[in-house]
Amino acid sequence: MLVLLISCFISSSVLSNTIQQLETELNQRKFSRAAKTGLAMLRQQPQNVQTQFLTAVAFQHNKQPGIAERYYLQLIQSNPELPEPRNNLAMIYIDQGKYDQAIDLLITSLKTHPAYATAWQNLNLLYQGLASEAYRKALSKEKNPRSVMGKIKLSALTSLHNVNNLTTIQPAQPAKTIQVASAPIAKTEPVKTKKPPKVTKEQLIKPLQDWAKAWSQKNFKNYTKAYSKGYKGGKASHQTWVNYRRSRILKPGSIQVKLSNFQIKSQSSTRAIIDFHQSFKSPTYKDKVVKRIQLTKIGDSWKITKESTVAVL
Repeated sequence: MLVLLISCFISSSVLSNTIQQLETELNQRKFSRAAKTGLAMLRQQPQNVQTQFLTAVAFQHNKQPGIAERYYLQLIQSNPELPEPRNNLAMIYIDQGKYDQAIDLLITSLKTHPAYATAWQNLNLLYQGLASEAYRKALSKEKNPRSVMGKIKLSALTSLHNVNNLTTIQPAQPAKTIQVASAPIAKTEPVKTKKPPKVTKEQLIKPLQDWAKAWSQKNFKNYTKAYSKGYKGGKASHQTWVNYRRSRILKPGSIQVKLSNFQIKSQSSTRAIIDFHQSFKSPTYKDKVVKRIQLTKIGDSWKITKESTVAVL
């Protein structure tokens, strides 16, 4: 499931040799040994952020996600500006089937580092996987069709690319409580996270109404802005889809698009699936259909990430 991205990085001169050893063990996929090396280093430097991150990586790849999760949560709490712990913790949650929590973590990591290519790639692959999963379940006659999520190749990170000016981590207990043989870690208080505000039906309908308005007014810029970056709409590429929609929307003649009868089929803090009636009218064509759109919260905006016609009225 995890594609190991190894990037050797030497931190301070005090721990450089040991850090390099730990990274070498990770690079050689000696994860059990790397976990022990990391714990030994944390006895000497329990507040070293990079050491804690690399140790978490070792436990994660050594199939000990519970220990890795606690390290990542502690890093997120003490250094919220780092995208790497969130990206890797998202990988753990995906393995556990906690897709909404994984999406939240990846989106937050992009807020801290908008240009982080790995997080973008993982988020896009996760969305595609969830869309395929929903489609297969809708078509399958089996009660429990096999999941395709396990086939998605996502990427974990094994180095911190911004280790300067990091907040040192205060150990919850003295480091002496850590025993290498049984591989426990210092206990940490649960991270208290604020529950995201409940999304109202009106908040979900508004971007759809704005989308229909831009469509009716032939405001192509606002129309395409309603979709997620890179949206393909079943075409070979995003640009192919853009060119196709431009030729359809900007051709001569008025367009009238009206939406009604909204029904929220599923909803979380970052994603919603909505069915509604769409009435379309132009000088040469008119129809009325049931549309299904998936909205995904990207940053502070809700974007269309999937669109389909489920019935003709």
